[in-house]
Amino acid sequence: MVSLIRATALENKDAGINANIILPDTMDTAVNRAAMPKADFSKWVPTGDVAELLVALAGSAGKAVTGAVIPIYGRNA
Repeated sequence: MVSLIRATALENKDAGINANIILPDTMDTAVNRAAMPKADFSKWVPTGDVAELLVALAGSAGKAVTGAVIPIYGRNA
């Protein structure tokens, strides 16, 4: 997937199309909590953090970001 995103970014750099990949650690969702009830949820990635990053990348702050591989780790990771 990383190679695909980087190739897509390179192929589209002159067209004004950005391609990036976000690699979150375990997401803090209801489904994950139900599947792993004994886990430490405080270390999981809040879905809002991922959403904020996506909004930033889609806005003017992300206009020069392409081909990036962005990991998001939970708190206290």
